[in-house]
Amino acid sequence: MPGRDGIVHLCVFWRTLPGVRFFYASGQSLQKGVVMDLSFGVAGPGRVGMSLAKAFAAAGLSCAGVYGGTHAKARAAELGVRHFNELLGLVAAADVIFICVPDRFINEAAESMAKAAAQAGLDVHGKYFYHVSGSAGLDELAPLKALGAETGSLHPLQSFAAPVKSLAGIGMAVDGSAKAQELGFKLARLSGAAAFKVPQKERALYHAAACFCSNFTVTVTALAEKLLLRWTDDEENAHRLLVPLLAGTAANLASAENAGAALTGPISRGDAVTVAGHLKVLPQEFVPAYCALGLATVKLARESGRITESAAAEMTELFTEANK
Repeated sequence: MPGRDGIVHLCVFWRTLPGVRFFYASGQSLQKGVVMDLSFGVAGPGRVGMSLAKAFAAAGLSCAGVYGGTHAKARAAELGVRHFNELLGLVAAADVIFICVPDRFINEAAESMAKAAAQAGLDVHGKYFYHVSGSAGLDELAPLKALGAETGSLHPLQSFAAPVKSLAGIGMAVDGSAKAQELGFKLARLSGAAAFKVPQKERALYHAAACFCSNFTVTVTALAEKLLLRWTDDEENAHRLLVPLLAGTAANLASAENAGAALTGPISRGDAVTVAGHLKVLPQEFVPAYCALGLATVKLARESGRITESAAAEMTELFTEANK
């Protein structure tokens, strides 16, 4: 339902709980009919929730308020919006609510919202509830769906070290009911994100892809830091020395059409001698990871036409033998 002032509102929910087609967004051709007549809520002003709040605010949307405890109150002040003391107030005030609590608490948050609405006799038909998890399915929102609400998911394909003000260019995985998907794509366009559909049965695979790119990059960097300690004063210095290398790699990837085109190093050149030298001197604890990554890199180099079949076979044998 539209807000009385006809402005899209963004409302943030915070709770400390106990314990592929791409649509590139410009925002310029956004159809205002559905989106601009709705009030918005975002559940959880943590790094993701605050990023959504700031990005939508920057896109011209109005934030109506925040629900939660001390942290939420402070973040409401940061956003310059109302702080709700009751969960029912959030559900009643917003037409669209993003639930940004940790994955294990999504269902609990959905149940709490559904219970509050049911007890108050609040009709949630026509309201939209999205979680922002990359791996959780839509079943987590079943209590709200049972009451007639539209449910879906919007997952920003990004690692948030801190809240950001813009989602421009960031991937946004969308799923949900037909209406939730339709609105989800429009919201992504409005924020400048690049939206694409990931069906529920493929969420785990999608999230694994994100982990390969983001989480495992950190793990590989940690391995490099341990090796580099031999020539540095401490871990912090080793880390700082590797950051420019990572930045250069990221820049290569950003300017390339795919990962294969950005590949550099001895494997991309078919330099089996250098690879054999690495395997000879690496501490044993690093060999399994080096071989696993090496085999994957050989395949990438071959598929992208960087090395010959014979060079690929030679290096594959090196890694296979070293990892026995």
